[in-house]
Order: sequence, then structure tokens, then C-alpha cells
Amino acid sequence: MAKSRESKENVVAVLTEDLGASGSVVIADFTGINVEDITQLRIEMREAGVGFTIVKNTLLRRIFSNMEVDPENEVYAMMEGPTALAYAEDEVLPIKLLKKFAASHKGLPVVKGGFVSGQTYQLSQMMTLADIPGREELLAKLLGSAMSPIQGFVAVTSGLIRKLFYAINAVKESKES
Repeated sequence: MAKSRESKENVVAVLTEDLGASGSVVIADFTGINVEDITQLRIEMREAGVGFTIVKNTLLRRIFSNMEVDPENEVYAMMEGPTALAYAEDEVLPIKLLKKFAASHKGLPVVKGGFVSGQTYQLSQMMTLADIPGREELLAKLLGSAMSPIQGFVAVTSGLIRKLFYAINAVKESKES
């Protein structure tokens, strides 16, 4: 059943707003994925707070035009064949989830590229981005690095205090005997 013009305009308006507010948009080809797997992928994306939709390339061109993406941009070349979009405010989360899912499902869906913070990324760049640790992990490492000198200082000073205590105790025991 064909979608009405009004329905298509609604899809374009909603996705233009959603993609415009996203930190990253990943473009993928979902050819070869069965219904069960695509449903599982949608559920995983939804639970992680990542938008996932399948969109016609003609509508996607209109959406990118509304977002004022340059018509000469490389992203238009990625619109070949069936196209799925994964998008979120988090720049890394959509590509991480797609890469993880593809690893356990015969390499499907196939990532074509995408946008991150307004810049176009090719497949290799997106896969490099997927290997970056998550925000929480990076913050934990930063905090650990910041705490390391403090912990070292505490260890050194407690060691000095402990040695002073042993020395005082030794002097006390020598005067008692």
C-alpha cells in the first residue's frame, strides 16, 4: 500500500527534526536481514535510546536537503539500495550498537557511513569511532588518572607516618628494657 503525500511529508518533518537534534546518524544497508533479526535490532536500539528507522532514499534526500546538507556531500552517494538510519544524541552509541549487532549476525546490517557532529564519515572512519570507549568509561579513566597522584601521595605519607610510629615504638621499647 502506497503512502499518501501527507504521510510522507509527516515522516520527512519528524525525521528532519530528529536527525537535526542527533549527535550522529549512521546509514546502513539492511539487505539480507530477516524479520526476526531486524525486530531484535529495533528492540536493542530502542532500549539503548537510539532511534532506528528504515527510510526510502528519495525521502532521505529530501530530509538532508531540509537539513541544508550540501548536495555535493559524499553522504548522497551512500543512498544506494535499502537504507536504514540509526541516530542518537550520543555520537558513538549508534555505531557501537550496529557494529556489535553485525558481529553476531553475519556482518549484517552493513554500515555505509554517516554523520557525526555535522561531518560526513566514511565506513572506515565510522568503524574507528565504534572502537572508542564510551563516555562513562572515558570519564572513569580520567577520574582514575586524576586520583592516581593523590593516592600516591597518601601512600607515601602514610608510609612515612608508619615508619615514624615504628621508630617511636622502638625507642619506647629500648627505654623500657
